[in-house]
Amino acid sequence: MADHLESVKALARNYRTWARDNADEKPDVAKRHAGTAEALERLISEVEDARYRLRPLSSEYGDISDLPPEVVAELNLTRVDELEQQLRDIVASGNGKEVALDPIIIELWRRHKVTQPRRFIMNKLYRMAQKGLIDGVEGRKGVYVVPKKSVWSNNPFDADLDEDVPF
Repeated sequence: MADHLESVKALARNYRTWARDNADEKPDVAKRHAGTAEALERLISEVEDARYRLRPLSSEYGDISDLPPEVVAELNLTRVDELEQQLRDIVASGNGKEVALDPIIIELWRRHKVTQPRRFIMNKLYRMAQKGLIDGVEGRKGVYVVPKKSVWSNNPFDADLDEDVPF
């Protein structure tokens, strides 16, 4: 299946070219084409960001968000169940901010038209936190965030590790 985003990227490149070609003779047309290209590029960025946030997860391997797409494509990933994916997407849409249970329930209905008892959602979120799909906020019940990407340590003692290796 062709990726429709590639078509939009090609169209944005075309609008950029048309804007450059018309810059001298038709500045108003060039300005309109440049504006269209910018709008398409913002759309592309937004779709790529959404695809990144909404990609399927595998609980078996932990957080794989730091892997490049070509590595993820080589893995044999199984999708988490649909409700888990929907809940994770809602928590991820907080962009690193804490998301409480009530907004999660509201967004679950608004986005997916899914209703579940509060206790069921609480238990599902708890199990997702146990799997590492989301993190519970320390000291607060029913509040979650998406785990941050792992970052290598900036420990000053790590820099000299390669010098001590005998081979």
